[in-house]
Amino acid sequence: MQNSEKVMLRKQQLQKLSVFLDQNKAGNVLQRLYRQLFLDPHFLKAKVIGVTLSMAGELPTQPIIDNAMLQEKQVVIPRTLPHRQMEFVVLDEATTFKTTKFGTREPIGGTVVPKSAIDLLIVPGLAFSENNDRLGFGGGYYDRFLADFKGSSIAVAAPPQFFKMPIWPIEQFDIKITKVIH
Repeated sequence: MQNSEKVMLRKQQLQKLSVFLDQNKAGNVLQRLYRQLFLDPHFLKAKVIGVTLSMAGELPTQPIIDNAMLQEKQVVIPRTLPHRQMEFVVLDEATTFKTTKFGTREPIGGTVVPKSAIDLLIVPGLAFSENNDRLGFGGGYYDRFLADFKGSSIAVAAPPQFFKMPIWPIEQFDIKITKVIH
């Protein structure tokens, strides 16, 4: 059962993020955040980077994908599995996609990369705190994946997504990420 507090906060965060992304100044802020990510030691040393394909209303991930590929890093993207699990598949020019019931694009077929081979995971979410707590979209996919993930995990948080302290309840299954770039 989802916590009603989290459900309400998710709706508010989606709205705030959408308004932010529609503003003219969002581009400058996003460019600054991407630069910080691209200069981060975790990003620089990573050879295999896991990242989602963003949807409308989310921070665009295409600049991250483009930069990683330019640096000849292997980019892997998530595919959901039964029981709220996911795996990551190599993204290349031959990758084909389907749209899920959630509206996300996922790879069809492709080469699955073991979790242990992923150096860095760019983790999506709606809210992040200074002490690396994360409020996701409510499916629990990333918390399950991160539970035994040995690589680094970074979130890129726009101003409306970043909080000094979490304003949402932290539950025992919520997994902290390595770093929040804000």
